[in-house]
Amino acid sequence: MYIDIDLEHADLMNDIVMPLAVLLIYFPTCLSYYAPGLVSGIYLAQKLIFLICALMFLRLQLFKNKNFYLMFSYLLWIIVVTYVNGDTVPEWGSYLNLFSIYVVSIYCLETNPVKYTGFFSFVLTLLLLFNTLLWQDGGMYQNANGQYCFVLGTKTSMTEYQIAACCFIWAYHTLLPKGGKRKATILYGILLFSIILWNIRQPVTTSILCIIAFTVLIVIQKIEIKIVDVVLKLGFWVLLIFNIAVVFFNVQIYFANFITNILHESTDLNSRTPIWQVVLRYIYDRPWIGYGVNSNTYFSFDTGTSSYNQATHNGLLYFLFVGGIIGTVLIFILCYFSMKKSDVSSTIGRIVHISMICFGILWVSEQLKGYTLFFPVVLVGFCASAIIAHTERPYIDEEADYIN
Repeated sequence: MYIDIDLEHADLMNDIVMPLAVLLIYFPTCLSYYAPGLVSGIYLAQKLIFLICALMFLRLQLFKNKNFYLMFSYLLWIIVVTYVNGDTVPEWGSYLNLFSIYVVSIYCLETNPVKYTGFFSFVLTLLLLFNTLLWQDGGMYQNANGQYCFVLGTKTSMTEYQIAACCFIWAYHTLLPKGGKRKATILYGILLFSIILWNIRQPVTTSILCIIAFTVLIVIQKIEIKIVDVVLKLGFWVLLIFNIAVVFFNVQIYFANFITNILHESTDLNSRTPIWQVVLRYIYDRPWIGYGVNSNTYFSFDTGTSSYNQATHNGLLYFLFVGGIIGTVLIFILCYFSMKKSDVSSTIGRIVHISMICFGILWVSEQLKGYTLFFPVVLVGFCASAIIAHTERPYIDEEADYIN
């Protein structure tokens, strides 16, 4: 998988393009509430980053990487479906950010994974810390769609940030040479502080479940017994089957005691199941190709806040609604090959599998967005073999750390 890349451009990609791309692409759009004057400039800068990444993609011949075609097939499908459904460029333009992240991730993970994971870890930790420190009375405001949002967006966005942050910090810790791991430990300490304080103030059941799962799996993955490897390999797919059973067969009813007495939620998962029925009616009307990134579709079932609702509140249903059966199959092919590259015999491989399990938990009651943090985690999986090869070299560039 390792690509022979012209290292003459390493400084440009690793030191300029990658940091700018990460900052600009994951600049929370809901910060328009706090700094509306910056938003138009951020969107323009994202398009500039895309053009630079497209140029570097051709110049560095990254199309030789066969994993590109898996990612590109999904992006192309979503863009085509969105166009066929009559949506305008701004509504699917954010998917171009996925291409940018593909370019910087593949290149930087191949050439300097310490720098890439370190900077990503720093940015995610900082954003989650800001989210906690800027918490106000109630910690939220209402956005244009009637959803209650925080600094990083809705609770789904925060859970996604938390999963990705845990993944990248642990990968960063793994890649650092002995004697330098203190930096990743500090980041993880700040992250835990943010998450714990946030959930004391504004508890989010999905976030708590994902963090508990990540922590438990990180601990047990060190136990050298076969059942642990089986859990890591199959956990995501078992959760996917469970997700299907919940959406189509209401199996959560069999866990009513756990849901009501332990999680303190209703068996309709906080009005998720009525929303799913509305979403399913849309999907049945266009099962194969879906609707694209359609921002004008509302999944209303009452006259309250949910009548504004544009969220499927389920990852599987989101993929089916946006890309139909074809797009959903492409997504899971992506997941399969990413996890296959991430063999559980390596620490990096275990981290990817654990993160995917957490995403599987998230998907049961929440959804993902176009340029989600889920994709960088998938790309880490694609590059796992090259990362492992990098760590086996006698020298790792300690100057690659951003956290000095």
